[in-house]
Amino acid sequence: MISKYLFWTSVLIMNLLMFSSCLGSSNDGDLEYSPDAQIYSFSIASKADTLNLLRTTDFTIDQVNGRIFNKKPLPYQFHVDSIIVNIVGANTYDPFMNVSIQLIPDSTFTWSQSDSIDVSRLYKITTTAPDGINKKTYEFQLNIYQQDPYILSWEKMSNGYLPQTAVQQKTISFNNRFITYYIADGTVNAVSSAVSDGKNWTSASLKGLPPAVLLSTITVAEEALFATDDNNRLFSSSDGYSWGQVITDYPVVAIYGILPSATSDILVMVDDNGTLKLAKTIDFTSLQFIEINSKNVSTSNLPVKNFTTTQIESVTSYAIKYIAIAGGKYSDDTNNNDIWILQEKNNKISVLKSKKSETVSIEGSSIFFYDEKPYILTASSEKNSLLYSENYGLDWKAAAENQALPATFNFRKNASVVTDNNNIWIFGGISQSQTLISDVWKGRLNKFDLN
Repeated sequence: MISKYLFWTSVLIMNLLMFSSCLGSSNDGDLEYSPDAQIYSFSIASKADTLNLLRTTDFTIDQVNGRIFNKKPLPYQFHVDSIIVNIVGANTYDPFMNVSIQLIPDSTFTWSQSDSIDVSRLYKITTTAPDGINKKTYEFQLNIYQQDPYILSWEKMSNGYLPQTAVQQKTISFNNRFITYYIADGTVNAVSSAVSDGKNWTSASLKGLPPAVLLSTITVAEEALFATDDNNRLFSSSDGYSWGQVITDYPVVAIYGILPSATSDILVMVDDNGTLKLAKTIDFTSLQFIEINSKNVSTSNLPVKNFTTTQIESVTSYAIKYIAIAGGKYSDDTNNNDIWILQEKNNKISVLKSKKSETVSIEGSSIFFYDEKPYILTASSEKNSLLYSENYGLDWKAAAENQALPATFNFRKNASVVTDNNNIWIFGGISQSQTLISDVWKGRLNKFDLN
């Protein structure tokens, strides 16, 4: 019995010896080391960076041109003295043979993970592949805004661009054109300019809009324009110049704009035998009533004329999609001094009132969306100023001095405001003496010039 166990034990020992002998037969010269010297991950951090801006900064690694840089600049006046660098190659288990750091003006040393580096002097990073032969050199650039990116610069683009004295006006952007509609001598007229211009305007041939049209109601949908008159009749145009009446099931009292949703429905207020109701529609050929799903809020809380609206839609949060309404008048002709947020949820409308100072007047204001934030051009205390919201319209604060309107900007109410990717366009308005202003201003954040 004992001999049997001795036999199998000896067999096991012999196999282990043979296996270890085979392992020992390899030599280091037979191993292949990676020739890849490229950096695949790069990040930096600093103890002085209390806001952790560096840790969240994305760096672009340009393998072709040998550059490492941050596309989005760090904030104006950001400063740290020293940083810790984290560099990762193709395989963490097969690291670089070495990494050398070149500093300005002329200093080079072999880098280790714990080294503290003066970021203002960091110039080049050279990696040697695990094979000890291939090398790759990258120039490093840390981009920081050298000027305040949030300065709003203003330029008067045109003065007196309407050919005659008008009593109403409204400017929209449609089909790559600015179109200003105005009423003069009892007729509706229009002038137009390319959206890339704003200085040169030409008269446009306009037909189909009655003198009773309410220019403030002109609304831009995806492929058409809509407007109502003082009898709640609806008119539409596919090109901005030829208009025709649209027969609807109910008189249209107000048009609030496109609901940010997959279907791009237009939110409207209609009169159902004396009862105001919210409805949504694609092209007004049919209307679908939609209920308000908010306590102590009804259609009577929403303005129905002379208001301004804007779409608020976040590029980072799917949940932030709604319409904001500012100013205007209620159905009883009293002024609305609130900002309302309307959001579609489960085929119902949730309504929320924004928080703002009650001393700030919204009468004659214009709300718009720019640089991922809602703004309001206010007209109070005989002065125009800007409010903005950092939380998509829930709370409002006064813009700082770096976003003040120029001293030559004449006080006005009911201006038309249009935005594009980079610019704020302000068209006309009504002066303190109740005359129509005929000028065009363009505002632009400094950061769009710096990029």
